[in-house]
Amino acid sequence: MVSIVILAVVAGVGYWFNTIEKRDFDNSSWLSSPGDDVRSIQVQGAKGSILLETVKGGWKARVPSTSDDITAHALPDRVAEYVQRITEIAPYRSVVGFDRGGPEAYGLESPQLVVTLSFAKANSENLTIKMAPADNGSVYAWSSRSPSLVYEFDKDVLGLLDVETGWFLDKRVFQFDEKAITRLQLLQPFGSSWLVEKRKDGYFFNLPGYLKDEPASNSQLNLYIHSLALLRANSLVMEPVSFDNKIPSLTLRVWSGEKEAPSTVAFYAVEGAPDIYMGKSSWLTVPFILDGQSVAQLTRSAFDIQGRSVLKLDIGKVARFIVMHGRAEYEMQRGEKSWRLLGVEKDIPGIDMFLWRFTELQFEALPLNNLPATAMPLLYCKLVDEKGGALAEITFYADPKLPQGQCWMKNGDGMYYPVSSRLLKDLQGMFPANVSSADG
Repeated sequence: MVSIVILAVVAGVGYWFNTIEKRDFDNSSWLSSPGDDVRSIQVQGAKGSILLETVKGGWKARVPSTSDDITAHALPDRVAEYVQRITEIAPYRSVVGFDRGGPEAYGLESPQLVVTLSFAKANSENLTIKMAPADNGSVYAWSSRSPSLVYEFDKDVLGLLDVETGWFLDKRVFQFDEKAITRLQLLQPFGSSWLVEKRKDGYFFNLPGYLKDEPASNSQLNLYIHSLALLRANSLVMEPVSFDNKIPSLTLRVWSGEKEAPSTVAFYAVEGAPDIYMGKSSWLTVPFILDGQSVAQLTRSAFDIQGRSVLKLDIGKVARFIVMHGRAEYEMQRGEKSWRLLGVEKDIPGIDMFLWRFTELQFEALPLNNLPATAMPLLYCKLVDEKGGALAEITFYADPKLPQGQCWMKNGDGMYYPVSSRLLKDLQGMFPANVSSADG
């Protein structure tokens, strides 16, 4: 009975000692801060090998390939985060004097991960860290800063430090300042190509010739440029690729600031793989892969980015708004607080919204010089200023041959534009054709 009690006490003391050792272990000797002058980081792990080196303005990565090392841009934030991870991981115990023998007894003669850091400061010694999984599910580690110790970590440590090489790499397809864009070009061998330049009043076409000096849509182009800035490769190709004698399916060029040479990206179709494209970028130093859907979203025609507003109008100058729908005619006068329907002296709300919606109308396809024979006039609007001068005369036409939800619109003696029929329907609802203004 006494021996059982003694064994229980010894077991309890051992458990208590191990627990205290794990909780109160001073890990300051594991690794003092590597410092802010890290010059290079070499990572050799189960998930790949990579050498990260400082260069002017950032970091570059060297990745071994079958023929030679491949150089790519590295993300400075990711490099800084990796150094921070090394600094912040904490062992829960150390093996003093290698109680089972040297580091090889802990699997550190052939570790799963080796990380070596060099420093810019003169006479600074490299820091080498080795890690190997233990049989008990934890991780053993060795540091050149404390060569006489082996440390034990939680199993999650390897997942933090043994990362895919691609985790470090900058996969941005373009690198430019969105606010400094001066010109933008899209080229296709068999499709719409265009070139726009930014002027004081926004973007204007240089190409194609029939649109030269015509305004482009600033909102569409700003959104497009932003999508280019956010564009990331699905993956980088870390092997040499030849593009000789290949014609790109799509080429994009972006000029920014005072740089004469543009940032350029070309996309090439991949034989037997219609869902992916191979890319070549003046920013990325290696080829990359992008999915077909993303390339399709980048393919914009000149029509897509054209300034397609049908009517330019200073709403504040409109003093009278006349609507003729069927046999009914409505004339509204701007008042101090609202619009008033003449003849019945009735306030009409929402007229300013209608005027604003006129300016928001855009043609949905190329306009025509002549109206099709199938078109029928439905509604006429005239906008007049304080002196009685016509600011705009607009006629809407229905046409069964137009796509559903569209109608023709003519502004004065101009062309016929296919536009959304939503405004027409709302005007018809507000001003019925079978009621005259005298009837209210």
